[in-house]
Amino acid sequence: MFLGVHVSISRKIYESVDRAAGLGCSAMQIFSRNPRQWRQLEIGEEDAREFRRRRKEHGIGVVAVHAPYLINLATSYGPLYKKSIAAYIEDMHEAALLGAEYLVTHMGSYKNSTLPRGLKAFIAAVNEILKETKDLSVKLLLENTAGSGSWLGATFDHHRRIFGHVKDSHRLGVCLDTAHAFEAGFDIRKPRVVDMLLAHIEERTRKGAIRVVHFNDSMTAHASHHDRHQHIGKGLIGAAALKYIVNHPVLREAAFILETPKETPRADAMNMKRLKAMVA
Repeated sequence: MFLGVHVSISRKIYESVDRAAGLGCSAMQIFSRNPRQWRQLEIGEEDAREFRRRRKEHGIGVVAVHAPYLINLATSYGPLYKKSIAAYIEDMHEAALLGAEYLVTHMGSYKNSTLPRGLKAFIAAVNEILKETKDLSVKLLLENTAGSGSWLGATFDHHRRIFGHVKDSHRLGVCLDTAHAFEAGFDIRKPRVVDMLLAHIEERTRKGAIRVVHFNDSMTAHASHHDRHQHIGKGLIGAAALKYIVNHPVLREAAFILETPKETPRADAMNMKRLKAMVA
């Protein structure tokens, strides 16, 4: 089992490895660039080499890169769609340069369009991205969402459609966000619902598809469709349910990564301590 935190890339990107190691992480997640801007600078080979060296030195077993929020593969707006595909291809290459295993992505919004068209656009984009990066080992992980507005991914039937129509689907996986699942309507406070949800995901994708779990409590209510993360055990999902999830046999090979609030310098250490205490 791999446990970790989403850490900052401020100053030099390789310093993020030290931040993760300082928290006792065996996994980590980063943005490779500002998540709310289009690419400004590329990561240099020297910085990437140092990132890989420090990762090996600290024994970080899993690295996930989270795709920026601006890019949208479900959009009906042509210029944004083309720019988003190009950005994803660049991000896949950058993740590979860092030695990351995964690029985690939201599935985009079909605003001003329809769900079928949004799914069709997303599938076409992923096919192009995977074709253009066919020599890379980086897997693309599709994250579930809380279900607000026109965002894809609140139901795992969206994942089923995508896995069924992407040619190189062996390079796809799932990132399960616990807060998003709860907010989308899955009452994961109940063990039987967790069991059913994990089986449901594997039936619609494939066995072992869940490679990363964004391990978050929720500030907002079950089926609220509002995406607000909370500290572990302090939200409306609660410690007992989260403990059941982190010890679930279906998720034994997954990396659990915290995306909990960071309002104080001690917040990550506090949540990491709570996560580790839950592991049987």
